[in-house]
Amino acid sequence: MNRIVKKIYSIVSSLGVAIVLLILIALYIIIGTLIPQHMDAAYYTQRYKDVGKFLIAMSFDDVYASAIFIVLTILFSINLITCTITSLRGQFAQSKKTFSPATATHGHRIEQIPLDDARAYFQKRHYQIEQQDIGFTASKYRWGVLGAAITHIGILIMILGGVIGAMTAQEASVNLLPGNEVSFDEKQFVLRLDDFNIEFDENGSISQYVSDITIIDEDKTELKRTMWVNNPVSHKGVKFYQASYGWISYLTITDRETKEIVDEQYLRNNSNYFHQDSHLTIYLFKYFPELAIGNDQQPINLSEREINPHYAVILYEFGNPIGSYIVGPQEVIPYGQYDISFVHSQTYTGLLFRTDPSFVVVSLGFIFIVLGMVVSFYLYPRFVSFTDGVLITYSRKNNWVFAQSVARRLQGNIADDKKE
Repeated sequence: MNRIVKKIYSIVSSLGVAIVLLILIALYIIIGTLIPQHMDAAYYTQRYKDVGKFLIAMSFDDVYASAIFIVLTILFSINLITCTITSLRGQFAQSKKTFSPATATHGHRIEQIPLDDARAYFQKRHYQIEQQDIGFTASKYRWGVLGAAITHIGILIMILGGVIGAMTAQEASVNLLPGNEVSFDEKQFVLRLDDFNIEFDENGSISQYVSDITIIDEDKTELKRTMWVNNPVSHKGVKFYQASYGWISYLTITDRETKEIVDEQYLRNNSNYFHQDSHLTIYLFKYFPELAIGNDQQPINLSEREINPHYAVILYEFGNPIGSYIVGPQEVIPYGQYDISFVHSQTYTGLLFRTDPSFVVVSLGFIFIVLGMVVSFYLYPRFVSFTDGVLITYSRKNNWVFAQSVARRLQGNIADDKKE
């Protein structure tokens, strides 16, 4: 049983498994970068056609919350923990004073060095010197072997931050028209939408949503930003994402005799308005910016460009349908003494905003990663031994460069041809 456990542990903690998991995680991150996230299903089916359904089925519209990405992250965390535990034993042993590498075998020999000059050189550079009968040994940055472990811990802290964020982050959405504002009282600022535009490819597919916003702080300071899909804006711990869009249409009910607008309303697709005086329900099935008639003689929308705009409308009286219509902007639907019309439509933006308390944890993880990399690449262990006028230098990284540096300062000659 112990052999099986050891075998499983060996596989789980292996470098090969780590590389495979990293490649898969990197692939998912690339997908999450290239494919806009958190959009409505209609966006993917329109932009990517038949592939859009596959993207939704594979949760590529929300990559970082998908089951596959979560499983990959958990497996990578387990691999990293076991790998770190395994390597720490040897690293702690190497960081002790009692550890002495095989400098004679792997080091570089520098000859014609006076003992006093060598000792003074390494003392000045804060090496730990151990006197020997006929020379000395010296070392520096023994703890530098822990650089990789520090980096691993930083990665694990960042993953932990992601878990905390997923469990505690608060998320909501809001739909805004240009000129609309939304207040964040707890954070003491207001967000105003200044403008919203949809950009199109040559074939009419949507390429991007762009929102121009102004953030107004309590002291009336204004901060103007432009945001689009995969380019969020952050302010005071709140992160805003360009998430969706929609059409809102302006409905008017006019008295035919007096030409007076007796009622007006904004309607979104699949919404209705009840006119109480006439007991009439006006249901806007859909706004078609570019209307066409399909093979089944049903209306279809070719794109979101306003090339041939029309409205599909159904009227209900006392709950019973009395007529269905496809009309253009300002085209009248007569009903009794009233003229019903949709004057125009405009797009609104759907913003997703999120507060994530895991920022401190993720930042701590980032600091650990940077610290580990600095230790690994710049503060790696260095060892020297001096006997009978011969100095042997050794370091696991930049061994030849280390030897050259010492030889140049002490004006000695490197007596071997080994290069790292």
